[in-house]
Amino acid sequence: MAILRTLLLLCIVFSNAEGNLFEKCPYGWKNFGVRCFKFFPQTVNMITAERNCQSLDSNLASVHNKMENEFLMSLLPPSSTHSWIGAYDAIQEGQWVWTDGTPYDYTYWCSGEPNGGGSENCVVINFISNVCWVDITCATSAGYFCAKDL
Repeated sequence: MAILRTLLLLCIVFSNAEGNLFEKCPYGWKNFGVRCFKFFPQTVNMITAERNCQSLDSNLASVHNKMENEFLMSLLPPSSTHSWIGAYDAIQEGQWVWTDGTPYDYTYWCSGEPNGGGSENCVVINFISNVCWVDITCATSAGYFCAKDL
């Protein structure tokens, strides 16, 4: 009964709230969960991609589950071959982290990946084979995904 009262109270409070309760993504960005995502087709290196995302109050996209990974795939034009996401291991080899600082709690590596040792410290989604992740050198040029919190 207490739970029902709490839910009813929350409904009353939020129904009387002024303004827009749910924020929306900026024009051109797509909502998934509590974040907004956008694919940028211009090919740049990983550092430039992250800086470009930061200039839009975002980061290269972190991916935390299969549904997010599949959502990113849905944003791509058919001609894409690979695109940056925000994973890297440049600080300590084999210790992957996200540029946005969120926990590295999901992977979708292609078979045999990551395989780059000290020279391949950044990650792209590879659309040529199985839409999985590949570690490559950060100087490679690729399109990129940015993500921002709502």
